[in-house]
Amino acid sequence: MRTPFTAMCLLAFTQFAMAQNTSPDTHADVLTIRISEDGVCHFLDASTPCNQLGQHLLTKHLAQNGHVHIVVDRSSKYELVVATLESLDRTGFKVGFVNYEASSSQ
Repeated sequence: MRTPFTAMCLLAFTQFAMAQNTSPDTHADVLTIRISEDGVCHFLDASTPCNQLGQHLLTKHLAQNGHVHIVVDRSSKYELVVATLESLDRTGFKVGFVNYEASSSQ
């Protein structure tokens, strides 16, 4: 009786430990959006003006409680990021920022 219980506890601990090391990028509910300098947001296999992104995502029936990561082209203007965030906020999406480039100045 003690051996099966010990094995079950060990298995549960292993599964918990493996889940702790999972990268956030591996979750299926993360939508990555790229903001280009021309004011267009690109995601999945679609694109839309950034100021209309939230409404467009709703028409695609994407979950509002999913996570959205935004990647911004270097030449994009700050106003495009603001328009994107406002559009997502108006429609209730969560937003997370991911910086893939390490800072070279220290």
